[in-house]
Amino acid sequence: MPRYLPTRDAARPSADRINQLIRRLMGLPASRERTAEYQRYLVLWSDATTQDDVERAA
Repeated sequence: MPRYLPTRDAARPSADRINQLIRRLMGLPASRERTAEYQRYLVLWSDATTQDDVERAA
């Protein structure tokens, strides 16, 4: 399976960076690997957007 993000030991990517990677991933042919990577990106995106330093939408 291709890895587009560093391992968990590396610095956490920003939500903007994860969005870029998701867009690139969606340009690839559909596969189980792409689906698994997309799910992983969604978890990372959720973590990046729910940090304490992110203001909640009104």
